[in-house]
Amino acid sequence: MESSVTLYAFPPSHCSQKVRLALAEKHVAYTNRFVDIELRLQNFEPDYLRLNPRGVVPTLIHGDHVVTDSAKIIRYVDDAFDGPSLSPQDETERKRMDDWIDLQDRLRIRELTFGSMKGAMGHALRSVSMPLRKRKLLRLKSANPDLAEVYDAKIEDLHRWRTSIASPEEMAQVRDEMRSALDRVEKRLGESPYLAGESYSLADLAWTCTFARLKMLGVWDSFCGPERSPGIGAYYSRLRSRPSFDRAGVWERRPPPDVRRALLKVMLTGSGETRVEA
Repeated sequence: MESSVTLYAFPPSHCSQKVRLALAEKHVAYTNRFVDIELRLQNFEPDYLRLNPRGVVPTLIHGDHVVTDSAKIIRYVDDAFDGPSLSPQDETERKRMDDWIDLQDRLRIRELTFGSMKGAMGHALRSVSMPLRKRKLLRLKSANPDLAEVYDAKIEDLHRWRTSIASPEEMAQVRDEMRSALDRVEKRLGESPYLAGESYSLADLAWTCTFARLKMLGVWDSFCGPERSPGIGAYYSRLRSRPSFDRAGVWERRPPPDVRRALLKVMLTGSGETRVEA
């Protein structure tokens, strides 16, 4: 019997979306376990930290295998499950694919998201969510001395995160890094229809979610508008037209009120589990 698959994730999370997209491309059925990383901060709870010591989403469990880090998970999904391969067979193209995945993975999407979000939501993320995170980490560290080292690492990471989004100079660097990476994508698309070569691969999958995040934040035109990056615009249209985009629930814009209400309800109750069919 095939081993069960469980994904611990948060719907709007950029990295969670990458993994959902990989699972959709491979037509993998799985159980989605909701992890609230904003209100209840369930990713800081001891049970979750023992599963994923970095305290981030997503985490994939496949039978006895526990896989963390979205860049590793999408590779694992492609290798572990049947269906069309999302990795080139050619060694040069596979190396190219890995390089593009790694470049995308180094982009500071978290800082860009918190630093770019406008209005009440942006204020809440920066001025309310951050202090709540620190208070919960300190409380949980006191209650779980066996995980003190893990909590210290999370507290230090939170300090770096808050410092970055409060610094105009640091945020300018975050945006410059994004523009530089997008310029490389645009150049590559002048040479090949996909990042690794002639066929869609995990590299294109990973970048799909980055493009969607730029759309959702309302900063698409400042990073890759039609004058600066015409190739990216056409490329992203092809990526988002794949059936997996809708099946995976990639967030390209703020969701409608009914979806927001459903998300808030799950966040307030602190639990949620759904079955996603292949």
